[in-house]
Formats: sequence, structure tokens, C-alpha cells
Amino acid sequence: MVCSIKFSDVKTIKINQGSKSTRPALAFVKQEKKQIVSEPKSDKLVIDSFKKGKLKSKKIKFGSSSVSQEDMLRKKGKNKVISVNDLSISLEKSLKSHKPKRKQKVKRVISTSLNKVQADKMLVSDVRNSSKSVIINEPLSVHELAVKLQIPVAEIITMLFLKGIFATINQVIDISLCKQVIEHYDFVIADDVINQSVDSEKALDTKISNSALSRSPIIAILGHVDHGKTSILDAIKHTNLVTQEIGGITQGISVHEVNWLYNSSSKKLIFLDTPGHEAFAAMRLRSIQVADVVLLVVAADDGLKPQTIESIECILLRKVPCVIAINKIDKDDANPDYVRRQLFKYHLMDRDWGGNVPIIKLSALRKINIDELLTKICALTELLNLKTDPKQIAQGIVLDSYLDKTRGNVSTLIVENGILNIGDVVISGASFGKVKSISDTSGNKINIAQSSSVLEILGFSSTPQAGMRFQVVDNEKQAKRMLSSVNLLDRSYVNTKKILGLRIGLESFSKNDVKKLNLIIKAGTQGCIDAIMHLFSQISQRKVRLNVLASSLGDVSNSDVNLALTSQSLIISFNVDFSSHVQALAEKLHVSLSKFFVIYDLLDYIKKHMLDLIDAEYDKVLTGNAKVQTVFYVQKKCVAGCVVQLGKLKKHSSIDIYRSDKLICTTVITSIKRIKDDVNEVDAVNECGLMCKDYDLWQSGDFIKAYELTQKPKSL
Repeated sequence: MVCSIKFSDVKTIKINQGSKSTRPALAFVKQEKKQIVSEPKSDKLVIDSFKKGKLKSKKIKFGSSSVSQEDMLRKKGKNKVISVNDLSISLEKSLKSHKPKRKQKVKRVISTSLNKVQADKMLVSDVRNSSKSVIINEPLSVHELAVKLQIPVAEIITMLFLKGIFATINQVIDISLCKQVIEHYDFVIADDVINQSVDSEKALDTKISNSALSRSPIIAILGHVDHGKTSILDAIKHTNLVTQEIGGITQGISVHEVNWLYNSSSKKLIFLDTPGHEAFAAMRLRSIQVADVVLLVVAADDGLKPQTIESIECILLRKVPCVIAINKIDKDDANPDYVRRQLFKYHLMDRDWGGNVPIIKLSALRKINIDELLTKICALTELLNLKTDPKQIAQGIVLDSYLDKTRGNVSTLIVENGILNIGDVVISGASFGKVKSISDTSGNKINIAQSSSVLEILGFSSTPQAGMRFQVVDNEKQAKRMLSSVNLLDRSYVNTKKILGLRIGLESFSKNDVKKLNLIIKAGTQGCIDAIMHLFSQISQRKVRLNVLASSLGDVSNSDVNLALTSQSLIISFNVDFSSHVQALAEKLHVSLSKFFVIYDLLDYIKKHMLDLIDAEYDKVLTGNAKVQTVFYVQKKCVAGCVVQLGKLKKHSSIDIYRSDKLICTTVITSIKRIKDDVNEVDAVNECGLMCKDYDLWQSGDFIKAYELTQKPKSL
């Protein structure tokens, strides 16, 4: 490589680098009427060049003539001015070797990966040292568990793999297995009073302006099943709703509006009648979320029951004002004072006992003290001074939703604040749409829904999840933008079937294979599906596991029957019908198709099928023992000549054969002979000959223990 620089009158500088292309020429331009100023001889231009592969510095002296600061180099076609110093730097950079430095790259990659591993370890250690309390109230996927623990998914999968459990990121693992993972990482499992996941979205902040108006109170009626919640509403409204309920129990949230004269003015009260069965816990929680006041009903002859205590814990946790009604005081075995003592344990006392919770003794059947109950409720709601701002955007909660085959997706909403109009764009969870129709509790079509109103709307593109909040947005574009930012954990809440889906549990890896019962569920409302899932999750699945392959709203279709045939599933329809064509197809394909309207019947049906899958278990009852004296053959069959020492030997009894105090065989007696006669049993101190099923290896001196097998009652 030759580097040549020629100054004075020469106008160009050429740099030749072997066979490489000639670099652009640089024009040396002298400014007019400027003299060359001599610079000190110490100024040198250092150019690095390669000679025979070795780096060599070459010094070039300019002598007495040099380039002044005003003498500049200009690049051809460019207006940028380049100084001589800049030229030397650019020449040094351009003449450096372009060989790849593999060692440095490898070192950089290794150091980067090590830094990532160290960062992950530091993150895990920081998380473990921070929050150590975790609530687990349902099966979770590996990804959801990793998010909850803030631990990398790969680390949890590796931990399960080392235990012999093969799980992927989207597979759901049982609560028992989740707890093992949590304990492995030194987390503490906290007790959960209520299911916190129902309200997965935070409510919007509501600032009441000067234009705020008074609104009607919402009263949720809670209590144990058959304690008289609907009967109290019948006494208030002078109706007979109890006789209209299938099975005599409430299986959904019903809304009732009551106008009551209080302080010479009519006051509108909105009651939410909730189911008391344990399966409908999610419905009760949704009612407490939207309620301004809770009416807790307790039977005077029954006291506090599990669902009553569950309701009390929710009331205390959410700090909702409540009124307590001790019902059925007209019964002979009624004991209202005992109920008051039970309530005292939860710090629920009236003024007579030093508290501030109104407690009314009443009888819904005889309509005793119903007026006093309504007066207490009105007085309490008046103290709350409930307001709403009509200028704010409408927002509230989805009570329930269902699919109507003629109208489409129908949603029952409670407007907590603002005003909802036809044409508004609403969003709830992963669903949105434009409001096409609004109906009040009486079924009347309305154009505007005020605050504290319960209504049915049409317009959601898909069925929204019951319990999710809703709000009005400006347009569909904003709704789609909000949907794209919805957290994956919020979306997974819609998939309620994961509670009983194809999940991984500790029993899956035991020696005995756990039998499975596949189910396809069709229900009338989203709330019913939630209730069925909750009910099934309470059934012990140690011996038989329930696998919900599909759960959806609407009638049973041909595709459901075909899926059931392929997966060998049972089809369960709850509060929905199926056509005669679908029924005929199911009968032709021998697919089990069952319809239910009462949740008790559904529970009994599922338990019966689970018990049918369990193998029979027997208890052994010792009936006698004998000793083999001799062995002989009759028609090429081995016969053991025995002496019965204790009890008796019976035909078809199960026997254990011991030799030298070691059990060698368990079989069944197929034939007993006494002398030459066939007999069914032989008592003690008598001789007999016996033959057994599939056993001919008798030896003299063998010891026999005979048992009767008594089948145990099957249990889950």
C-alpha cells in the first residue's frame, strides 16, 4: 500500500490501496491573496500505514512550508470544510484493519448472557424478599401462577419437571399443586374471605359535581337457602313469587322495584333477590358490589348457616351498611334471642345491645313488622345521602348475560353513575358494542336509563362476563384501542371452564389412574355457568375427575352432540331446551343428553355418574381356616384334601393360601366335596376336598384362610 501526498501547486491528493478502488480525490484550494505562513517544524502529519503486515508509523515533514489554518480541504461535490487534522484522523480510521474480532464478540455474548442470568436471579431474589403472601382460590395456568409469584415461567416449569410433572405454559394445575409450588418458593398462602377475582377491573373514580341529583338506593337481600328472602319480597309487594320458582329455590338474581311512603313522600327502593344455595356465591358477591344497603335474612328457627356467615364476612370486608331481619318468628321453635347472640360474635348488634345495626324480628308469612323493616331501610338510606352525576359517563356492573336465539346477546346491567342512552358505545372486559335497545325491569322499552336503574340491553358483540364492570366510551375506535390493552389475566377470567378443564394435579401422577368424566355444559345465563362450575369444584375428585370440555350459552346443537360422541362426554343442559331433532340425533348416536332446571337434581345426577365409574371395594370378613392334608387328582384336576380347623369353608368364598407363613396366592373356591357329595359349605373339624379357580399348585401343609367379601358403599 502506497500513500502519497503532494502539496504546493498540485491540486489533488491520491491515496492508492493496492487493488482497492481509488478513494475520492480531495481538492487543495488556496484562498486568494493569502500567503503561506510558515509553521514550526515540530508540526507533523502522522499517517499509519501497513508494511508487510506490520503496523509502521511514517512521519512526513513539511519543512518550512506548511498549511495555514485558513488553508482548507474541500470534498468534491460537498460544501463541508475539512481541516488537515480531520484528514489525519479519517486516514487513520480508513486504513485500520476490517478483520472481524471473533474473540471479542464471543466474550461479549457470554458476558451478556451471564448478565441476563444474574439479573433474573436478582429479580427472583428481590421478589422473594418482598411480598411473601399469596392467595390461591382456584386452579391456575403455569403462566398465571408465574405472574402471581413474579417468577419466570421457565423456572416453574423446570421445578415441576424435576418432580416428574410435565407442564406447558398454558396448562392449568390444581390448587394442591399450586400450593406445593408456592411453598417451594417460600411464599405464604393467605386465607381468602371472598373471591377477589370477580371484580377484575377497577371502578372508575366518580367525582360528584354541583349538578348531582339524589338517586334510588339498591338493597341486596342475602341469606341462607330457605330462610325466607323471596317470602319477604312477596310480603312487601303482595305477590306470590315463591310458587313461581322451580324447585322452590331462587337460582338467579331478580330485580324488584318498590315504592314506599316515607316521611310523606314516595321513596323508590330497588331490591336484588339473590340465591342462597352455596353454588351461587359469585352472584351474591356481585350483588354486594353494587348494593348500597344489604338486607341480611336469618331464620329464627335455624340460626346462622354457612351462607349466612359467608354473607356476613363479605359485608364486614366491604363495609356495606346492613339491616338484619330475623324471619319466621311465628314458628314454635323460633329463638330470636339465640340468633342475636350468634350475631354478637360478629359484632352485629342493635342499639339495645350497644350497637348501631338495625335488627327487626318479623314474619314474612304472617306479614308481621314488614312496615317497620321498610321504615328502617328508608331511614338508613336517607342517612347515606346517595347522589349521582348525570353529566358523567355511564358506568356500572354486569349482573348477568345470556344468549337469546332471536335477539342475540342480552346483558343485565346496573347503572351506578351517569346516564345510558341508546347509541352509546359500551365496553366490558373483552366485549364491546353499541347499545341498540334498552328495557327496564318491567320489560318496557326506554331510550334513556338513569342512575341506580337495572336494565337489559342489546348491542354487545359477544356475551360479556357476569361480574365485570362496564363503561361508556366515545366511539368504537376507542373501544377497540382499550380492548387491545386489556391484561391477559383479565381475558383469562372469561374462560371459566379452566376451573374444571384438562388440568394437572398431584393425583395425575399417582400409581392408580384417576378416572375422568367428560362434560359439555349448556346453560341459559353466564351466572348459571359460574354456579355450575363452582358447584362441581366443591365435589371431591380424588377418585373421579370432572373435565369440562365446553361450556357455552344457548340451546344444544348438533355440533355439541358430535363433540360428545367423539369425546365420550355427557351433555348437560341447565335452564335451556333442545329440539326434537337434536334429541333424536343423540338417541341415534347413543349420546347421553340430560335437561335440568334445579341445581340439586344436577348435582345428584353428576355424583351418580361419578360413583358408577368407581371400582367396587370390598371388606374381607374371616369365615374360617383350614389345613391341606393331602393332594390328589380327579379327572386331571388338582384337589386339596383339607381339614377345617376354625369356622367354615363356603363355596365361592375368597381364600388366601399361605406356605411357610408366606402368602402365595389369592383365589376363589369353585367346588367343595364332602366324601362324594357336592356341598356349599363345610363346618369346623370336618374333612373336605376343594378345587379353586386357576390354581393347581397345592402342597401338603398349605394353610387356607377363607373370607366373605362385603362390598363397601361407594364414595367420592
